[in-house]
Order: sequence, then C-alpha cells, then structure tokens
Amino acid sequence: MVNKRTTIGLADSRATKSENRHKGVLLAKFAKNAAVFGLLAAIASACSGANTGGNTTVGPADSGKAPEVKKKDPVDLVFYQTSSGWTEAMFMEQYGDAIKAKFPHMNIKFIPSAKLTDLLASGTTIDVLFSSVGHIHGFLLANNMQYDMTELIKKNNYDLSKIEPSTVDLMKKIANGGMYGLPVTNTVSVLSYNKDLFDKFGVSYPKDGMTWDDTYELAKRMTRNEGGVQYRGFVASVEHIAQTNQFSAGYVDPKTDKALFGTNANWKKIAENLIRFYKIPGNEVDSKTGVLLAQVDAFRKDLTVAMMAHLAIPDKNDALKNWDMVKLPEFKELPGVGSQPYPTYFDITSMSKHKDDAFEAIAFLTSDEFQMKLAKRGDVPVSKSQAVRNAFGSEVEYLKGKNIKARLPEKLAEPMAMTTYDAQAKPRWVNNMNQLITGTGNDDVNTLLRKATEETDKDIETIKASKK
Repeated sequence: MVNKRTTIGLADSRATKSENRHKGVLLAKFAKNAAVFGLLAAIASACSGANTGGNTTVGPADSGKAPEVKKKDPVDLVFYQTSSGWTEAMFMEQYGDAIKAKFPHMNIKFIPSAKLTDLLASGTTIDVLFSSVGHIHGFLLANNMQYDMTELIKKNNYDLSKIEPSTVDLMKKIANGGMYGLPVTNTVSVLSYNKDLFDKFGVSYPKDGMTWDDTYELAKRMTRNEGGVQYRGFVASVEHIAQTNQFSAGYVDPKTDKALFGTNANWKKIAENLIRFYKIPGNEVDSKTGVLLAQVDAFRKDLTVAMMAHLAIPDKNDALKNWDMVKLPEFKELPGVGSQPYPTYFDITSMSKHKDDAFEAIAFLTSDEFQMKLAKRGDVPVSKSQAVRNAFGSEVEYLKGKNIKARLPEKLAEPMAMTTYDAQAKPRWVNNMNQLITGTGNDDVNTLLRKATEETDKDIETIKASKK
C-alpha cells in the first residue's frame, strides 16, 4: 500500500464485493502470523470506513479536495446604544470592526443614542440593543423588545460557565430564568483617591479592605481649609452606589410590586452610611455642588476632593494624574464583599430578523480572543480566564502602576432581584437622597425612606392602571 490516505479515500468510493472478498482472503492467508494479521485487520478496518482516531475519513464523493465552504449571504446587523456620547467611529473601533473582520458577511451598522420610541415609531429595526444593566428595564423591557435567547444558547452549544457568574445570574434574574443578552464588559464600584492631597496633608493612603467606618474617619481628616481653598474628603455617586449596593437590596419586591425602601432595613443602612459623609463640616454640598457631575469635576478636574466612590475612575485626559484606587470600602457585617457587578449587556431584540447572525456576533464578543483585546485596553472583562484577567490594563499607559486589582475583586455581592418597575424606583430613591444630602428637602432618613416608598408605589399603580 504505497499511499495509505489515497487508498482509503478510493476504497470509500469504489469498493466492490470482489475487493471485499479479496481482503478476506488476505486476512485468512496470514491468520497464523498474529502480528501481521493484527496489522492487516487494522488496515481492513480503515478500508471499511471505521474511524480509528487518526486521519479524518474522506467522504464517499470526495476527490481529495477540501470541501467547499458555502458562502453566507450578506446581512445587515443594526446595533443601538442607550447611552449618549457614543459615535459610530467609537463603536466601530470598539466592537464593529472586530465583528466585521471575524464575519465578513455581516454589515455592521450603528445608531447613536436617540429617542428609542421615535426610532421604533419610524419603523427602524434594531437587531442588538446594548446598554449597562441600569438601562435594560427603561429601554429593552419598557419597549417590549426583549427576546429570550436560551434556545440559541443551546443550539450553539454556548458555554455560559466561562463567564463571570454574577453577570449571568443578574441577567437570569432580569429575564426570570432566561437570558435576554450576554454580558461583554463589567465594572464594579471602587474608591479612587488623590495621592497628592494625601501627601500634602501627611495622611496615609486608603487601603484595600477598609471598612466604611475607616473611610469616614479618613474623610474627616482630609476635609480642611488650606490657603483659602476648601478641600473635601469624600464624594460619591449616590445612584451607582445604590445600584451596586453590597447588601444586594432590591428596589421593588418582585412578588408584590411594592417598593422595598421602607421594609428592607438595609436601605436605611445604605442611606445613613452615605449621608454622614456629607454632614462632615466642610464636606457639605448644595443644590449646585451636589450634582453628580459637579462632584466628579471637583475630584478629577478641580483637585479639591480626596476620595471618590463611583463606578468611574479618572480618565487619561483629566487634570488628576497622581491617583490610585482601592476596592469599595466594606460594611463590617459583610467582610470581603465588594459591590455588585455592573455589566454591559448585548441583547438580541425580538424584532431582529437575523437572530442567528446576531447571536454569533455577540458570542464572539465574549470569546477569550476578543475579551483579551478588551482587557488589555482597560475594559473590565467578563471572561473567567485568568490569562485574560491578568492582562487587564496592560496596554493602557495611564493605568501603569495603579492598583488595577481593585477593579477585579475576588468576591462580588450577589446581584439584587430586579423588576420592570426599577426604572421608576431608582430615580425616586436618588432624588430623595440628593435632597437630603444637599439640604433642599427631607430632613431625616426616615422621611426619605417613606417618601421614596410612597412615590414609587404611586408610580407603579399609575403604570398598572394605564395597562388595564
């Protein structure tokens, strides 16, 4: 047998009964020689089409050439982002170009943030809506665009276990056990700090594992007036600290559709913890300085704030250069527990006519191949691959030397239960908290909890009545 592979291929397509009888004669002739018989038996098995785990068997009609891959028909995939600030160029650089390179038949289109109801009214078809978890209810569910991709996950043998589990659990809670989308990036709340201010005042830097009480004491020491400049020890994003709260307290009870601010005691702890910082003499804010953007600017641009608790960290274009970060401070009753995850999901919509292609595209975005690229450029990956996680921030110059592990805590808080009414509840909480912090409204925490509850319940009743 001069060319074993060719002989096997020909045998598969041209074997005749006489040839099979000839094989039998050969085998019988050498039956007394066990070693030779064993070899011939293996060859005969290969010639009859058995798979021995070696070379791939060539099909009966195959001439030895590689099978022709069927060219896929071109498809347009339209992506929509719920947050403002995205441009088509940004999207293509971040995601679109990579999808196009991987799947040349896909024509990727992007719609910048616009009023979604207007787009839908005009007949615009959106294949994939992507947003942070905080926008899913207000956009995807509010417009009844959700599609459970569980069957697509099964059909494509997609392995959800390769993704950070809390991001999967969070989506399953939103989708009542299903999956409306796949997480592509994640983030958590952290505590950033201005190293120059700590050096200026001779105070030790914040550390991983600090409690909120430790942070409060630091904030008091860092709040002072020097040279006519008022320095403040601490600011926070009330909205994001609530959304990622370490107690996993939800806004609305999914069984009763009633606000939980007054019945879940952890909301009082969350409120009292944040409010005390803004009662430190010199760390107060008013209706102007208490706006989130103003607080962020005071930390990152004006350089008059020592610490900031937020999902966001300083940007390379900010005036603040000498900074670092630590994990979000812990509640003493929850040692080691970080914030909840705050992922960005890519959701296939119910209106898409190309769901299989859309799933293929977003599944690629969660692959280790693409996640490695995201991680290197400073996006928090959802991949559980240690190699991917170790690469986080490696190509970002302004993150060099930073405590980037603060963005990848070992233990995230369990995702809260989410409901379709969170879009009404969260702003009620944030508005009442801001009024209390700035001194423009409620004068105590109990009033805050009562008002936020009453306003949320009224909103929910109104929505339910409109659907009858």
